[in-house]
Amino acid sequence: MNTPYSENDVDMLYRLIGKAVWHLQHLENVLASFAAMKRLQKVRDSKKTSEKEAYEELEKQRKPPLGLLIKSAKREAIIPDKLLDRFDKFLDERNWLIHKCVINEFLSLRNSSARSELFSRIDKFSEEATSLQNEIFTLLKIWFQSNGYDINKAHAISETMLKNATKY
Repeated sequence: MNTPYSENDVDMLYRLIGKAVWHLQHLENVLASFAAMKRLQKVRDSKKTSEKEAYEELEKQRKPPLGLLIKSAKREAIIPDKLLDRFDKFLDERNWLIHKCVINEFLSLRNSSARSELFSRIDKFSEEATSLQNEIFTLLKIWFQSNGYDINKAHAISETMLKNATKY
């Protein structure tokens, strides 16, 4: 049954979309970081890389949208085969969320069943973003340690950088 939607429904939609985009950006960041580290390792095998060059490569990897980032990560075998299908499905859902959700799902807010399905779909997107982020982070840690890097030192540097971070 179609009913007017409430301010609470719209508020919930905004919160769910915000949460989903937040988790999407974290996934993009860990994937970009992993890609940058693996590329820098290949460069380091042939020449020394400065800290400045490393940060420039990281910033370069953070620029593309998720679709291009995934395409590049697939090509360079950064995403393992067992995760390829999940990333493809996630990208489809990301494109729906970012480009189609508001237009295609506007009337869903007026129907309690459709509204519940919409909210559930967005929530599942957030959960999958977090799950994929954890998968890539685990792969990054394994790769990091297998290349002789000290994960505790990396965590300490990261914590220091976060503590010293200032607003722009």
